Amino acid sequence: MPNRRSNFPIVGVGASAGGIEALEGFFQGLPSKPGLAFIVVTHLSPHRESLLHEIIARHTELTVAVAENAVTVCRDCVYVLPPDAIITLKAGRLQLRKPDDGRRERKPIDILFSSLAVDQEEYAASVVLSGGDGDGALGTKAIKERGGLTLAQVADGYGPRHPSMPDTAIATGYVDFALPANEMGAKLAEFARALAESGGPVSDEQWGADAQAEIACIMRKHVAHDFGGYKSKTFFRRVWRRMQVVEAPDQATYIERLQRDPTEVRALFRDLLINVTNFFSLDFSNVSTFE
Repeated sequence: MPNRRSNFPIVGVGASAGGIEALEGFFQGLPSKPGLAFIVVTHLSPHRESLLHEIIARHTELTVAVAENAVTVCRDCVYVLPPDAIITLKAGRLQLRKPDDGRRERKPIDILFSSLAVDQEEYAASVVLSGGDGDGALGTKAIKERGGLTLAQVADGYGPRHPSMPDTAIATGYVDFALPANEMGAKLAEFARALAESGGPVSDEQWGADAQAEIACIMRKHVAHDFGGYKSKTFFRRVWRRMQVVEAPDQATYIERLQRDPTEVRALFRDLLINVTNFFSLDFSNVSTFE
């Protein structure tokens, strides 16, 4: 299990071209004390000083700072990637390293999201905002596989001016909520409240074999696939996440939803079929870090 320093969600926020406008809308839509932490990654030029942390600070009451190596992530704080760096998370601490000079690293958002998924599991969330490539799509899958929450931007007054990046994430089928940037904050705050109130996912022992058998029976009836032998921890992790998405307050309510809603059955089916992304095998232990 990951060694979490605090029991609150950590959100990776990725943006590229057109990202300033999208980030302004995103942070303006956040409550003053949402109960989460945010790590912001953009495609920065390594040769230009970034003032992004100052721009974000104008649109939120949260504490905003440039990310530093080995800092423990704190609730209601925003950490912004500095130029010429790659950022990951390990045991709730920021890990900054220099990009590999031998190759151009084009996917800093995927790298952050994937490390966040491994480190925080159900306490991870990802947000893909405006950008002109596909960075963030694979990382979205990683967050989803480990039971986290995934969001991507759709059009509103804050963009996306360049929709390729969020559209690519949405096209994977692994985005829980496709929303305008200024509506994401309320959804993330609700995610944090649900985790705090529930204490995290219900364990497979609390669910029990009968619950898995009942859900598997519903799935078999609608999609002709037998999940009866599926690993229980992974099975209930993904069921629990679907409960959060559809705002089902308890197990019985969600099972009732499955019995009457074939669309939700298909959504759960898709989530249960997610395979582990190969980003989980990345090893950052032998790279240069910032002191």
